[in-house]
Amino acid sequence: MLESSAGLIHAARSLAVNLKDLPQWLVLASHSHTVSDSIKKLITNMRDKALGHRECDKAIKLLNRCMREVDQASLTAISQLPKKISPRRWVRDMLLQAQLGWMSLPWLSAVYSDPNSTAASHNALFFNLIEPYFEPFIIAAIGTASKTPNHQQQMNLLNQTKALEVGRNPKQAVHTQEALKEVTQMMKEAVEDLTTTLNVAASAAGVVGGMVDSITQAINQLNEEPMGEPEGTLVDYQTTVVKMAKAIAVTVQEMVTKSTTNPDDSGILANQLTNDYGQLVQEAKPAALTTENKEVLIYTLVAAQGPPNQFLQ
Repeated sequence: MLESSAGLIHAARSLAVNLKDLPQWLVLASHSHTVSDSIKKLITNMRDKALGHRECDKAIKLLNRCMREVDQASLTAISQLPKKISPRRWVRDMLLQAQLGWMSLPWLSAVYSDPNSTAASHNALFFNLIEPYFEPFIIAAIGTASKTPNHQQQMNLLNQTKALEVGRNPKQAVHTQEALKEVTQMMKEAVEDLTTTLNVAASAAGVVGGMVDSITQAINQLNEEPMGEPEGTLVDYQTTVVKMAKAIAVTVQEMVTKSTTNPDDSGILANQLTNDYGQLVQEAKPAALTTENKEVLIYTLVAAQGPPNQFLQ
């Protein structure tokens, strides 16, 4: 391209002296054509070989195949044939639940890492990170759906799995940074929705390992060193703690009532109770740190561990 550009300039200089020099016009046209073709090839190569472009194409092909599998599983579920959904019937319920939970983690961490980055290297790293989890994630999701006795939960799980695969909007053209941010946010929400549905299905089926781990982790945080000074006041934290305590009391009462009248709701209530306990513990620690009375501090921390420990038992 550079050589032809130089030749183009020389031909133009010669024609500036003698416009009737026909051979120079032919040389000028030849160099002009070469420069034009070279620029087009350069742009094409830059686009096709750009960092992250190949990773995106590979991920799109794999996602399309995964979405077809989820669509097929959804059609099977709609026809009320859950036993034919699972591609791996030998996988036990708890293994499927755990596998699906672990498959969601890399997606979440990848999306949360730096959603506002515009660097091509970030896009390539993002797809390289999550691409290996596509197929295992689909296998675990379909397998878990096949083990879910409740038809509505089964459909929710499959629909939310597909929502995560397509970023919740398969028709969204991600050609601008603003649109990319929007799809990234949708992907975060899809992960959260899928995690909630999974926890509800797990608790309804008696698989409570994930909820137990969440509560245990929240309790352990009470004994950890504070990461900094609390931002709110004691009154602010006390208000939230009291609010969460009341919510927990109401949920516990509903669980007792519906355990005999409507057992299917136990999973939803258990998941809600787990979230409330986690938030209670998170608010109790800064509440204790904002008080200058050492006895109040100790009492608050001990009291905050009481309800979660009773729930675990």
